[in-house]
Amino acid sequence: MKRIVSILLVVVMTFSLAACGSNADAPKETEGGSAAAEKETAETETETEKPDDPMANQVAIILQEGGLGDQGYNDGAKIGFDQMVEKYGIDGVLVEATAASEADTFIRQLAEEGYPLIICLDWVIIDYVRTASADYPDTTFVVLGKGLPGPGTQENLIEPFTALHEWAFMASAAMIEVSKDENVMFDWQLNNPGLTIASISPGESVNAPRSRAAEQQIRQWYKDNEGLDVICYNDYTGSYTDSALNQQIAENLVTNMGVEAFWPMVGTGALATFSTAKNLGAYSLGCDTNQDAVEPGVVATSVLHNTTMMVINMIEEWQAGTLNGTNEYYWGVESGVVGVTDMSTVKGVEGCDQEAWARIRGALDDWEERIISGEFIVYNYFLEQEYNENAGDFDTWQAAHPGVDYTEWVKAGRPE
Repeated sequence: MKRIVSILLVVVMTFSLAACGSNADAPKETEGGSAAAEKETAETETETEKPDDPMANQVAIILQEGGLGDQGYNDGAKIGFDQMVEKYGIDGVLVEATAASEADTFIRQLAEEGYPLIICLDWVIIDYVRTASADYPDTTFVVLGKGLPGPGTQENLIEPFTALHEWAFMASAAMIEVSKDENVMFDWQLNNPGLTIASISPGESVNAPRSRAAEQQIRQWYKDNEGLDVICYNDYTGSYTDSALNQQIAENLVTNMGVEAFWPMVGTGALATFSTAKNLGAYSLGCDTNQDAVEPGVVATSVLHNTTMMVINMIEEWQAGTLNGTNEYYWGVESGVVGVTDMSTVKGVEGCDQEAWARIRGALDDWEERIISGEFIVYNYFLEQEYNENAGDFDTWQAAHPGVDYTEWVKAGRPE
């Protein structure tokens, strides 16, 4: 417990200093009066505005496993938090938990200390948060990563729905488009027979079902509409941080499985795979934030799961007094929270074939438009399981509904 307290105190001190950084320089004389008088006036105004409860403007964020330095999911959340610190003068902590049970300890300690808003970035700890939210009704909890739409039933527990099935689908679309024979952007890229893509996940139970179902659905679409046979592989690392293992997996996928583009969803471990892709002539996708510039050209585009926007949205609503678990929060492609980058970085890389780039970017624009308009509905693995626990992956659904178009089936009310 003492170790946890010391961590929190260090982070609080860090953010307190950051928030006060603009006042660090010594005041200077002005024509209107002395610097000391101005400082005294400012301090008086600050004291007048200061809330009675010193914890009233504190925010705690529980990071996903892997912590800061991933240039992705966690770092994106910190960017959003820093912007809110600057805008509202809030203070607080970013806490790194290495296991779900440790996150539970942090959550309860933070609630005990009086933090009014606790944002948890990892859905795997939802059971701990739900229990804590009942035990601490005066604390507002937010948990990101919900796989099902709809409002909650508890005012102090906010579970925004992020359309990660659309996120995974756009990743598959991007990998397919950059791997097409006619879309060769660089003379160094692989051009293997067939079209083979892959995803690398931390584990079977988190993002894997989404990516697998998305790959199956989009593979069927390209076969039906463009006559392409797309091969999809999925591999698992069991870690968000094991760079050596991720590098090894990426190398095996490219060298032995013929993969031309892959998508690593593995936190800091993903960064090591970019150099592997570069050395072997494959593409990688960035994940969660815009990582296109980490390895320009090799990272063809990044699949956005924009924690910066999510954290800002939640804190803005909290500041406005409208954050409530019985409201519905839906973040899909249309919101900009999920999707792909504009690929402007890769376009500007020397040697990029501009016509190939335009075909890829146009195809991804078309996919986003189809999804936003409702012309195409992406298979939601978790939602379909709510209707039928045996729904399984898209291939399982398709086998049970031969010749049926999923979009039309959903619009018709899911008839059996």
